[in-house]
Amino acid sequence: MDLVKNVRQCSLTEAAQLVADILGVSPKSKAPDLASLMAKTTPGESRYLINKGLSSHKLPILPDGSLLLILQNMAGDCTGAQIIRPDGTKKLIAGSRKKGTFIPLKPLPEQAETVVLAEGYATAQSLELLLPAAVIIAAIDAGNLLPVAQAFRIYWPAAKIIIAADNDINPQDTANVGQLSAEKAANAVNGWVTLPPTPHKADWDDYRQQAGTGQARNSFYHGLYQPPPVSQLAENKGLHPTLSQMAASQRGQLLAEHYGQIAVHAESETVYHYDDERWDKLPDGVLRRELVMIFNANDTPYSPAGIRNAIEAMKLQIPIMGEPPRHLIGFQNGVYDLKAKQFRPHRANDWLQHHNDIIFTEPQPDENLAHHAPHFTKWLAHAANDELPKMARIKAALFMILSNRFDWQLFLEVTGEGGSGKSVFTYIATLLAGRQNTASGNMAALDQARGRAQFVGKSLITLPDQVKYVGEGAGIKAITGGDLVEIDGKYEKQFSTLLTAVVLATNNEPMSFTERQGGIARRRVIFAFNHPVKEADKDPLIGEKIAAELPVVIRCLLAEFADQDKARKLLLEQRDSREAMGVKRDADPLYGFCAHIVELGEAVGMYMGTLAISPHAPRIYLYHAYLAYMEAYGHQRSLSLTKFGKDFPKVMEEFGAEYKKARTDKGFRYNMDLSDTANDWLPALALPHHPQPEEPH
Repeated sequence: MDLVKNVRQCSLTEAAQLVADILGVSPKSKAPDLASLMAKTTPGESRYLINKGLSSHKLPILPDGSLLLILQNMAGDCTGAQIIRPDGTKKLIAGSRKKGTFIPLKPLPEQAETVVLAEGYATAQSLELLLPAAVIIAAIDAGNLLPVAQAFRIYWPAAKIIIAADNDINPQDTANVGQLSAEKAANAVNGWVTLPPTPHKADWDDYRQQAGTGQARNSFYHGLYQPPPVSQLAENKGLHPTLSQMAASQRGQLLAEHYGQIAVHAESETVYHYDDERWDKLPDGVLRRELVMIFNANDTPYSPAGIRNAIEAMKLQIPIMGEPPRHLIGFQNGVYDLKAKQFRPHRANDWLQHHNDIIFTEPQPDENLAHHAPHFTKWLAHAANDELPKMARIKAALFMILSNRFDWQLFLEVTGEGGSGKSVFTYIATLLAGRQNTASGNMAALDQARGRAQFVGKSLITLPDQVKYVGEGAGIKAITGGDLVEIDGKYEKQFSTLLTAVVLATNNEPMSFTERQGGIARRRVIFAFNHPVKEADKDPLIGEKIAAELPVVIRCLLAEFADQDKARKLLLEQRDSREAMGVKRDADPLYGFCAHIVELGEAVGMYMGTLAISPHAPRIYLYHAYLAYMEAYGHQRSLSLTKFGKDFPKVMEEFGAEYKKARTDKGFRYNMDLSDTANDWLPALALPHHPQPEEPH
């Protein structure tokens, strides 16, 4: 704390707050006293550890000589603290969360070959003397060994996990709690156990003090053993129950050990299994059949209710799934870290549920799209009509799909004539996301809880060959807006979740949204593909050829958009582009009408008008002009005056106009007027020179 104080030139309290912020302790934390306790500490040696012959570390010491130890979880979040007084009395501060949390002796490395779990902190300190190369962890007590071991098995799937058990032998010959807890934890993670070889109660710190560091090290290694799995232990009927005698919780634990690395999704209560690349869903039906096979293999009768109860009990025991980091792109052979800008192997605690099935390889010398991905480049140039800015924006859209940036709150709509490259765009997008991570549907499915069930856990939602859609777009707005949506899967528990997928719609006719208050407009990125490939130039194998070039395409996208915000800005430019507005004008008559309106500096232009004013004066009243436009072009279903008055300003904002109005004795007057292009459809009528009074709007 003094070091932070001196470096930051701040008070001791401010230094403590800085440390608390780094540790994740906020005023709303469940451990509200930690920041104030940290402020009271000074670096020093613990009398408790000195008495045990452990005095090599500078640790946070409270004024009364107590040692303050921070608890953390696998994410590095502070979950509380333990206080150890000079006499060895231990307590957790109020609000601390113990289950699955621990005290590391050092910051956790990226990878570890050996992890050693002990109960207490002094034991962990002694073990570091015995095994300086291992990662040493204090799990606080015997009951916490199992959840901590499971957490580390997920974090480091290939690590050797050793439980350094306390030997809780006692004269009454009752259960050795330290040994049993260690064996239970080791069984759950395919780990090892080692026990101090003493005829009396002792931990590894006690044994080190008695036998010396060298002998303790030898005994540690010589005492290593793997306890027999539960299935073997069950054969010993004198000590353990048979499968038929097990409680639901024991059967659930047996099933969990059968699968190895499994976790449960908190909201849906769906179980997932890690296969060294990603977390795959294990539906309850699969779990039931697997447990039945275990019963059958042991010639043990079962009941459907007993099977269900065991699975429900298992879900309460296994770890909760975490959220996959937004900066990782999953490949078949590892992940690309967008923050570190490097490729690395898979880890279970990445929590990836999907990857793109592509093997990531190193780039070729002087790699570029034109020379190393010529078929992709040819398609891209044709789709963009050889326009370089549009080519860059199409690549930005593909990067959005590759990196699964659903959190940009945008969706893609590729529209235009048949044979212009829309299907190839969808094909490339599917390859980038991974076929198994892509779900195909329609706008109606996005609006319904049952229809949305197919999109859970997917990274790309395609709406191919979308028929002419007219509607509010409530589903696509909620999904792309990051809102919780209701999911009603058949035969599954109904729940609400975020759909973490990019949405891509392709159609020959653009969608028409009746919601014009900005919710759709600020999310909708339209690409117009209006140049069909000539019959002589069509290549039926273009998809396969581009697929072969995909590693090159991916590396070039990652290089071009190392600054991810560059891709997002390009998509926003496309959203507001003249091309996109042209598509909206063709699809929505209100946009078509607004294209004939010009903005004036002040509110000295047209009035709104009402249906009660007769005859209609479309050169004076905006609503009359709109009705004249609708009639001239044969559009049906004109907007009501109220709806027009509500939507017109929002659409004009999309055209870049600032909407103003001023009250006059003839009603509200606006800074909007008709452009000369309106003469093409305005009726040639004799018009009154003065507006009539109207209802205010």
